[in-house]
Amino acid sequence: MTAVLQDPAAAADHLLCHADVFGVAQAAGHTTALGGARLELTLLPLPALAADGYPVERIRLVILPPGDQVYAYPRSGGDRSFKHRNLQLGDLCLQYDRDDPALRWLPEDGLEPLVTLVHRHLIFEEAWRRSGDWPCEDAPHGDDRQAPHRIATTAMRKEIGRWSRI
Repeated sequence: MTAVLQDPAAAADHLLCHADVFGVAQAAGHTTALGGARLELTLLPLPALAADGYPVERIRLVILPPGDQVYAYPRSGGDRSFKHRNLQLGDLCLQYDRDDPALRWLPEDGLEPLVTLVHRHLIFEEAWRRSGDWPCEDAPHGDDRQAPHRIATTAMRKEIGRWSRI
């Protein structure tokens, strides 16, 4: 994330022209007043989902120094509802901060996995709008406990083992 903060325009160019990330149709990068990075991205739906009428998504990523605070703001379809959106800032609630690190994006994962996480999240939001169901295990919202939530499904418990960072 250091490279993204140092040169957001180069990071945007990398996503657009060189990265192994599906669906980045447009990308522009800018430095913010506080030394952060702002990336404006246009993300295409997967082909099968495009055929089903899933929308092209515009997103603004804001990354604050030293690179561990990331905010993702949907920029298209302002009238659409979102299940996982932080009310105060209006950014997407991408992950549950008390989850096992294996289930979260961390800054050392880099930009490409972050964009993939955001893209997947936007697809899940559209799936939820269409069906009323979140398409994977859903983290709790609004709880004030200090412990991670209990993983409910066998599939997710296997993922923790598969992606363990320890």
